[in-house]
Amino acid sequence: MKKLIKVLFCLFLIKNTNSQETIFKSQLISVKHDSIKKNSIIYKPILFTAISLNKNYDKSDLYLVGIKVKSNINNNLFVGAQFDHLVGDYNTKIIKYTDSLGFVPGFGTKTNRIQFYSQYLSNKFITSEVGFGRHFIGEGYHSLLLSDLGESYPYVKFITEFGNLKYFNLYTTFINPDMNDVGRKKHSTIHYLHYDFANVSLGIFESILWQSKSEGVYKGFELAYLNPVIFYRPVEFSKHSNKGNALMGATFSLNYGNFVFFSQFLLDDLNLSRQKDADESYASGFFQNKFGYQLGFKGKINSFDFLFEFNQVQPYTYAHKTVLQNYSHMNQALAHPYGANFKEFVNVFKYNNKKWNYKLTGKYVLIGLDSIDTHYGQNIFISDFDASTGGQYSYGNYNGQGVQTKVLSIETEIAYKLEWFTVFGNMYFRLQSSDLFEENIALCTIGIRTFLFSKYKYY
Repeated sequence: MKKLIKVLFCLFLIKNTNSQETIFKSQLISVKHDSIKKNSIIYKPILFTAISLNKNYDKSDLYLVGIKVKSNINNNLFVGAQFDHLVGDYNTKIIKYTDSLGFVPGFGTKTNRIQFYSQYLSNKFITSEVGFGRHFIGEGYHSLLLSDLGESYPYVKFITEFGNLKYFNLYTTFINPDMNDVGRKKHSTIHYLHYDFANVSLGIFESILWQSKSEGVYKGFELAYLNPVIFYRPVEFSKHSNKGNALMGATFSLNYGNFVFFSQFLLDDLNLSRQKDADESYASGFFQNKFGYQLGFKGKINSFDFLFEFNQVQPYTYAHKTVLQNYSHMNQALAHPYGANFKEFVNVFKYNNKKWNYKLTGKYVLIGLDSIDTHYGQNIFISDFDASTGGQYSYGNYNGQGVQTKVLSIETEIAYKLEWFTVFGNMYFRLQSSDLFEENIALCTIGIRTFLFSKYKYY
């Protein structure tokens, strides 16, 4: 009865909530503002409630309530905050992740989620922002550079614009929750330079992440990394240090009418000298040559949206010889949720017919997992130097090595949009198989959500 009262109360608050849910993210690391009038405040309640039934006819229910607030102060200062709370009996999809990795997908280690920002437009060229939230770089379903799937983190951001050129400086602090005080906190600076011309967009990405404290040494936020100029490797060498975890990457997109071809490339480490020194029988696959790439195509034809995407990340990418400096926050990867050592195909189809929405999402992944006491490169939370193929002098590595595992997931959804909220029903099927084990999940879910709420994803 208490749950029913909570739902009815939220339904009462939802009136006049008109923001729409989007199928594809197409954003840089920046806050997008709605049309907010000067010196005004907009609030939008959040509601998501669903009942799921698995293949064994076990029922689970999930409830999310919250509120989002935005304000425009004198057309120069924008502030916003969002809070939501998740309760209920988790279904088998969520239990799988909370048991193995210690977090709830889309939330992190807690069931309360808060995000906020304060953005100041200094002039037409420079915007500064302070907040606690997440960021996403790219045009695709996933990002290999920086994704918004995990828990929020504190940040300071500067955006510089000159015509079609945008330059982002992002300064953040991430946490390793399972570590003691030494190595628990790590800092990062991220640069992203983006340029649009005609129908083409190009971007250059760079990130450096370092440990705040080590045994007997407290580094804190090193002032040299406040340097706003892109390319940090020269800064590291000038400090006689290459102990940070550095990533570099690039983005490309081509727009033609309602169609977009997009791609990303990520480079973690590159050691060509070791490659050349290898024996002929192991002349390829040195573990420090780590990279990933994405190819995708999306578009819209009348009321039909679609996306095709391929992602591949080589073994040991995003990891580091020092475990505390891996590319993660609160036990969650900062880029792709599968970590590394995988190939992934993603297809999304969506059709809108007035108030009816139909959506089909399919994913097929080939991934190389570890067996007991092995490390073949998928788990970014293990040191590179523990590689099962030869430690710090590991050769002969290839994508999918280890326990080759196939993961197929299909989700269908039908939704009907009412004045205050959307009623939906979906079916989810996931099959994971290898030579060692087989697991399948099947769920049928019905529920309601506000237009504001963007559903978190499962993998």
